[in-house]
Parts: sequence; C-alpha cells; structure tokens
Amino acid sequence: MPKESKIVLCGIGNTLRSDDGVGALVCREMEQLKIDGLTTFVFHQLHVELVETFKKFEYIIIVDACMEGEGISFYPLDEHKASSASSSHHVDASFFYRLFQQLYPSKKQFFLCAIRGENFELGESISDYAKKNAAKAIRQITTFLYEQGVSL
Repeated sequence: MPKESKIVLCGIGNTLRSDDGVGALVCREMEQLKIDGLTTFVFHQLHVELVETFKKFEYIIIVDACMEGEGISFYPLDEHKASSASSSHHVDASFFYRLFQQLYPSKKQFFLCAIRGENFELGESISDYAKKNAAKAIRQITTFLYEQGVSL
C-alpha cells in the first residue's frame, strides 16, 4: 500500500507566459523523482478553495516565479513575512498562509520557493536563466525533504 502523502508541492503560474510557468516545470521534474509522500498540483494562481485541499498535508510548499530578488528564495512562511513571488496573483502565498491559519490553526509548515525569471511575455518557452534557477530549486527542495526524513 502506498504511503499517505504528507507533502504538497504546488506550482503556481501561467504556462503561457514564459517564465511564469516555472512552478509547473518544477512540479513536473519533482514528479519524475517518484518521492514517497509527495503530491504535486499546478494552478494558474492560488485561490482560497485550496485551503480545504491542503489541510491534510503536513508540509505545504508553494513554488512561484518572481521578477526580483535572488535566483531562488526558499523560506518558511509565517504571519510576519511578506511574499516575494509574483504580485499579479489575487491571492499570494502570505495571504494564503494567513487564511489557512485562521481557518485551521495548526503547526503545519508552509514554505515559499520563489524562482526568479527574466521573460514573462506570451509564449510557452522557459528561459535558460529560469531553467537554471528551477534546477537549483529542485535540489534545494529535495535536500529539504531529505532533512525532514522523507524517503527519496
């Protein structure tokens, strides 16, 4: 019997806006690793209905493109941190975290992995720069999962 999923990796972004689809790329690559206990989702943006979907997971990792900052930023969300991911979304990662905690106060751990891109024009190609950052993000996420005792 397969292990119950305890980690959700949620890629956010529009795959028709070039580097904005980097979250989906990371989710596809992570699926290929066949990590026990990992579930992946891809959405154009976070929406409040996902709170109900994510309440069964222990770790919630949101992967989103960003236009500023480092190549990647991977950090825990809490009520004091502002999201550095795309501001074009109606519900950003910080707002989603706060809403989740109001509805389901818990010790669940939320993380944001913001991946810097350079091309957000119409198109389905992800730039080499964003792909390089996505590869770094995948390494950082898998290292984090290993440190949490997840079988890789």
